[in-house]
This record gives sequence, C-alpha cells and structure tokens, in this order.
Amino acid sequence: MSVEFDSLLRADFPASTDKEVVRVVAEGVGLADDMRRNTPWLMNHVGDDLRGVLRRAATIFRFEQACKEGALPFQAIEIENTTGSSHLLRITAGRFEAHIVRTETEKSFPKDAPIRQDCRLRNQGDLFLEPKIVPLKELGEEILAMYAWLTFNADCMGRLTHVCWCMPERDRNVFLGRLNLLRSDFGEMPIEPHTPPPPDPKSRMKFKDFMDRAIEIQKKDKN
Repeated sequence: MSVEFDSLLRADFPASTDKEVVRVVAEGVGLADDMRRNTPWLMNHVGDDLRGVLRRAATIFRFEQACKEGALPFQAIEIENTTGSSHLLRITAGRFEAHIVRTETEKSFPKDAPIRQDCRLRNQGDLFLEPKIVPLKELGEEILAMYAWLTFNADCMGRLTHVCWCMPERDRNVFLGRLNLLRSDFGEMPIEPHTPPPPDPKSRMKFKDFMDRAIEIQKKDKN
C-alpha cells in the first residue's frame, strides 16, 4: 500500500465523517441482527447462514438513509448490479465511486462474487507505469475517477471488527490504499468499536419494507 493512495482516500472521505460512518455501520449491523432474532424463519441455521448478507443489506439501507438525511456528506443511490441479481449502493465522494462490501478481516477481499465487479478497473492505466507507480502529483487532472470499497465486519455479538475505506488494485487482490476508521493512521483519535444500540421501531419497520422490496425485485429478476 502507498501513503499517497491513503491520502487520496482521506481527501474524499475526510476524518470528520469517520465517527458518523462507524455509527451508521454499527446501526446497520444492529438492524440486521434484530431482524434475525425477531423473524421466525430466520431463527435457525438459515438465519445464521444469512447473517453476513443481512448485515450488508442493512448497512446499505442505513448508509443511504444517512446520506439522504444529510448526516453524511456523500451522494448515495441504489443501482442494479450488472454482474448479479443483487443491488448495490453507489456512493459518490469527490473523484471516488464506492460500494459497501463485507470482508472477513480488514486485509481480506470480499467473497461475495456478484459484488466484485470490475469497477476497480478504473484504478489502473496511467497510475501504474512500469517499473514503479508514477507519483500522483505528476498526474494532476489525469485522475478523473477512482473506485473504493467501504468494508466492514462484526463479531457474533454485533461488535464491529473493522470499518475501512479501501482502494483495490485492478488485477490483483491487493489494496493500493486502506483506511481503518477504528484504527486511524493519520493522527486522529481511533474510534472504539462498540455493540450497536437496539434499533428504534421506526427504523425496524423501514428496514423490513426495504427487505420486502429487495426480495420482490429478486423474484422478478428470476422470472
């Protein structure tokens, strides 16, 4: 990884937003776990198997809400995934487009194959002239668009293990840059992971409606 790429991420995903991003992700995890605990057909091994999928869906739901409400200064819109039947949240911040994915650790790549579409191809070209990376200051306005992931995971109790803004390389499963918001490397105070608070009834109902719509969309896609 390169400090220069970390700086690119930090420029468009500023430290002033870190606490709110972590809070939103924690609330998403809390919503998903609450649904598993209170939905009869999820109160079994099926629910356990779907834990990660539900947590990602709930985090997408809460992140989009936070952007629309102005709690986060990013643009967020739900879009169709061109390589699968799921949907994505396209987050736009400065020159970055980002998607939310769940990863086992802060250093690992997502296993959700449909989500690993090649938007990251834009993280290539003039940025990587052999035999070394060209200094970013020499590229200037040539860097028109870049791609990032917001990665996260939580333990079985819902405590966040990592929340990161990551910039994946085009052809290899390595990160050009990575910012772990729970362990800042830019001099800011680290944010302590915490167990998400119980969701309020209004958010619980909105998330249920969100999931009902998502299921209906997948049914239509399969027909």
